[in-house]
Amino acid sequence: MTSDLLPLRKLMTRQDLTRAESADLLEGLLRHDSEGWKLLAYSVASQTKGETVEELLGMWDALHRLTGDYPLDLAGRRPLEVSSSGASGVRKINVSTLTALIAGDREVPVIKHSFWKVTGIAGSADVLHAVGIFTPGVSLEQVQKAIDEVGVAFYSPLFVSRELGNVSNFGRVLAEKQIGVSTPFHLMAPIFTPVPIVYRMFGLNNAAQFEPLTELFRGIGFRNGLLVQGSDHLDEATVSGPSRVRGYRAGEDFDFQLTPESVGLASAPVEAIAATDARSNTRDFLHIVHGLETGPKRDLVALNAGLALWISERAGRIEDGVREALRRLESGEVREKLRRLVELTGDVEVLRAAEREHLGT
Repeated sequence: MTSDLLPLRKLMTRQDLTRAESADLLEGLLRHDSEGWKLLAYSVASQTKGETVEELLGMWDALHRLTGDYPLDLAGRRPLEVSSSGASGVRKINVSTLTALIAGDREVPVIKHSFWKVTGIAGSADVLHAVGIFTPGVSLEQVQKAIDEVGVAFYSPLFVSRELGNVSNFGRVLAEKQIGVSTPFHLMAPIFTPVPIVYRMFGLNNAAQFEPLTELFRGIGFRNGLLVQGSDHLDEATVSGPSRVRGYRAGEDFDFQLTPESVGLASAPVEAIAATDARSNTRDFLHIVHGLETGPKRDLVALNAGLALWISERAGRIEDGVREALRRLESGEVREKLRRLVELTGDVEVLRAAEREHLGT
C-alpha cells in the first residue's frame, strides 16, 4: 500500500485528517500524480466528507511547500489581496479586478491572483487580456516593477510556478472531459498565494463558508481578514440589497449587514449591475476605469473598493473608503494606473485599440 492510500481511505470513510496529514497527502499527489486519478479520488472523497479548517490549512501548507515564498521585495509594504470564489450564478462585471486597480498603492499594493473564466462571462485574466495584459506571461520581475511603480500587480501562481503543473493539468482535464466534479481546488486556488499577504478580502458563493474561512484566514496568518456575500448571492458586496460582512480587523471580530445606503450609495436591481457578454464586460471595465460610468456598476465597484480600503486600515470607516474610491475614479488616478500597468506588464497597443473600440478615443 502506497503512503497516500491510507489518508485517502480515511477521507473516503469520512474521517477527518490532521493538518499535517492533509499537507503530506496533497503534497505527494501534487508532486507525483501527473495523470490526475488520485487527485480525482482525493477531490471526490474530500468534497463528499466536507473539508475541515485543519484540512484546508494542510492544503495551504502543501501548495506552499511546492512554491515557497516568491522572492519579491515587499519591505515596508503591507500587501492586500482581493478576490472571490466565483460560481455564484450571478452575471457580473469584474468587481475584484477593478477593486484592485482602485485600492492598490505603493504602501499597500494589491497583488492579485488573476485567472481565466470558469463559470462566468469573463474572468480577471479574460478582461485583462482584452485591455493588454496577458497574465500567463507576467513574470515575477514584472510583478515587482508593477508593485514598485503602480501598487497593483496581476498574476497567478498557476501560471508562475511550474511546481503546480499537475493541479493545472488536473483542472484542464476536468474541464475538457466535462467531468462536473467540484473539487477543493475550486475554493483553495483563488485563496492560495505564495506572496506574504497582510490583508485579505474574499467574496463567498456559499454562506456556510463564513465561519470556517474566518478561521482559515487566522490560521494562515493574515493580519486582517474580510469575507463578504451579497443577499442576491453575489460573491462580492452588492448594491441590490444588504451584504453580510464577517471577519476581523485590528484585533477585533466583526459580523454585520452592510447596505449601500449606509455608505452613501443608491440601491439598484441586480439586472443593473450585470454584464451581458464578454464585449460589454470590457466596455464596462474601461468606462469605470476612465471615470465615465456613474451608475450602479460604478457604485458596485466603489462599495467593494471602500471595503478593501477599510480592511487594509486606510479608511477609518467604510463610508470613508467608498468616498476615497469614488475620488480616485473621478480624478483619473485609476485610468493612469491601468495605463502604466499595461506599459510594464502588457501591450499598450492592445489597450489603445480597446479604448478606441469601447470609448471612441
